[in-house]
Amino acid sequence: MKNRTDLAVESFESVNKTYIDGVKVREENGITTVTVLNDKGADAIGKPVGKYITCCVPSFVSDTDIFDGRLEKISEILGSLLPDNIESVLVAGIGNLDITADALGPKTNNYVLATRHIIGQKELFGDFFNVSSISTGVLGDTGIESAEIVGGGVSTIHPACGIAVYALAASSAERLGTTVQLSDTGISPGSGVGNHRYEISENTLGVPVVSIGIPTVVSTEIISGKETGEPMFVTPREIDRVIDLGAKLIGMSINVCLQKNISQQDLFSLVG
Repeated sequence: MKNRTDLAVESFESVNKTYIDGVKVREENGITTVTVLNDKGADAIGKPVGKYITCCVPSFVSDTDIFDGRLEKISEILGSLLPDNIESVLVAGIGNLDITADALGPKTNNYVLATRHIIGQKELFGDFFNVSSISTGVLGDTGIESAEIVGGGVSTIHPACGIAVYALAASSAERLGTTVQLSDTGISPGSGVGNHRYEISENTLGVPVVSIGIPTVVSTEIISGKETGEPMFVTPREIDRVIDLGAKLIGMSINVCLQKNISQQDLFSLVG
């Protein structure tokens, strides 16, 4: 049965080995880091060379307090993946706002503090890090690939780095709404559900791309244990809550990571 997942840790687990040549795995304090070191490792688990960090969080279904240490943890992980001494970032929310399970990216942009338009007016607005954001929509609505929209933004405003936010597929129902994955490899939208779109990465955009996502769907084949040929994907009954609180956590984590001169509470008052 094909392992339909965007999570590198699940791809590693699916091989049923404790050691894979070209892949390094480290677990500490609820954080699992999978580092794909070379092409051999990439072929073994089906993920590009790079670093994938999975952070376990309390379920968004029953927990609403993001000011419990999660912001610091995820913003610290994000900071470790961003290039050093960058001066600007473009945040791209990838997904379909009309489909709840796919709306994580565009909803996250509601909580990202965009500041590019006020940079240079420090006497009026204070000292902000340069952030811009964009929601790509989906090909069926726009006729434009998400990668093309992000690429147009990159070629116009020339950010030093991109951050792509999107919903993930998992191969375990227990990871839905309880896991955040960050990676320095960019993304291939739809890859976890077998709907491969153009890659959004340094290879295609010319700038480093860090991706952040939360698993929101799991294949019915995984749940039933039977191959159906045309698998469907299901979401938690409380998917609205998972998306809303997940978007808040990711958006605020981006703010905390980048806007270091502003407190968490003040940041939230600006976007929440």
